[in-house]
Amino acid sequence: MTFHDIFRSSYLESVMEFSIIDTLIGMIFSLVLGLFIFMVYKKTFSGVLYSNSFAMTLVGLSLVTTLVIMAVTSNVVLSLGMVGALSIVRFRAAIKRETIYFNFKLRQ
Repeated sequence: MTFHDIFRSSYLESVMEFSIIDTLIGMIFSLVLGLFIFMVYKKTFSGVLYSNSFAMTLVGLSLVTTLVIMAVTSNVVLSLGMVGALSIVRFRAAIKRETIYFNFKLRQ
């Protein structure tokens, strides 16, 4: 495959199909890993305030991440769009954090 082949529309629009079985296997594997992360967090947490809802969010986050990765890896155009969207979100979050820090320093 050459660099020119990447930009042909037939390559960009090609979709690797994955079956329901592949999706279920990925989700089950993700659930098992999410529950493992949940148990490690529960056993090793040494802070003052343990949050059960945060621990359950870790499991849900692993499932959502699996679905997003499966969707993004199935299409080249979708994956490039997702990279662009995530870079915009990260850029906006960094500016917002710096603004809050700057306003906090001004109040002191």
